[in-house]
Amino acid sequence: MKTIFRNVGFAALLAVFMAAGSTAVSAQDQDPCEDFDGMNALYEKVTANYGKIATLEAAVEAGKQYLEKYGNCESAKDFVAWLKPQMPQWEKDVAQYKIDQKLRPLFQKYDAAVGGQNKNWAEAFAAAKEIQAIAPNDPRILNVIIPLGQAALFEAAPPKKNNDFNSDSLMMADKALGMLRGGTPATKKNKTGQEVFGVFEFEDTKDQVIADLIYAKAYVKFYGQGDKKAGLADYFELTQLPAGKTNPLVYGAIGDYYFEEVQKLAEEVKAMIVARNALTTDEEKVAKDAEIAAKEGLLKAYAERGVDAYARAYKNTKADAASKAYREGLYNNVKTLYNVRFDKETGVDEFIASTIQKPMPNPTSEVTPVVVEPPTATETSTDTASGN
Repeated sequence: MKTIFRNVGFAALLAVFMAAGSTAVSAQDQDPCEDFDGMNALYEKVTANYGKIATLEAAVEAGKQYLEKYGNCESAKDFVAWLKPQMPQWEKDVAQYKIDQKLRPLFQKYDAAVGGQNKNWAEAFAAAKEIQAIAPNDPRILNVIIPLGQAALFEAAPPKKNNDFNSDSLMMADKALGMLRGGTPATKKNKTGQEVFGVFEFEDTKDQVIADLIYAKAYVKFYGQGDKKAGLADYFELTQLPAGKTNPLVYGAIGDYYFEEVQKLAEEVKAMIVARNALTTDEEKVAKDAEIAAKEGLLKAYAERGVDAYARAYKNTKADAASKAYREGLYNNVKTLYNVRFDKETGVDEFIASTIQKPMPNPTSEVTPVVVEPPTATETSTDTASGN
């Protein structure tokens, strides 16, 4: 009896285990398209979270599961047809949201450094570098670096004369110009509907921002770094742009370059004349006179270019009280160089009027000397006889 009972009990227990195993297999083999509870749960999770950026990631995760499990179900085809094309954009939005979460405090740091009257350029550069490291392709970076491309202009100019930001600022200016010319889209418009770039007082239209950046580069190279020839190239580029060609400061800087060259050449001519007068033979003096004439020709050519540049600066400077001193200074420089070039003082205004009608010479091009005839042999002999 005990043996029979034991056998019967074991048989019943075995039947229970077999039934349980059969149920597990059945559940595993269940058609997912009949899992309406699971389908509905994911549906509810998607629809409850997709409309808010803060919860969109939950919708994306639920959507992936839904498509993976029920994407081929007939009963889910309408929802799948709606959900599937949404997913790529949702995933992009989620990725951008995560980036924005990292960028937000950096943009706040940047705004605090640039937005006030007292700029903290060191903080602004630091924030901008972090922003670029996190999101190197974000179009908003252009707005960030435009002010930095002009920062050194305001620091290097009097009264600060601070050249600490020159290199970083020039790098940012070149990057901003590359993005602008490369077609980086604007992220905002002004009140008139025009696309604008930059932030705060550095915000403007594309053409104006390009001109502002080139001017900053020119000033920093010319005055901040003392690399006048490099600055001249940028200044001349400005004269070819609608937003730069009427800026008197552009022509004034070019004029300053020529004025300095005239002063140097004048000193060289004076030294050559002294050396010439110390010579003892007519042959030596004739040869020296030819050298002096060549140097004077170069002197006069630089003077003529200086007149051209200052004349254009004078023409584009407003005739008002605020600009009076600067305008008068330009006119005096024109007269000085005009006298050097033509050995006279009359006809200045007429020369200004005719000069500004012609194309401006490229200041980076070679200067062709004016032909100056050296003294004749008779003049040399007379000078020698008179002891000059």
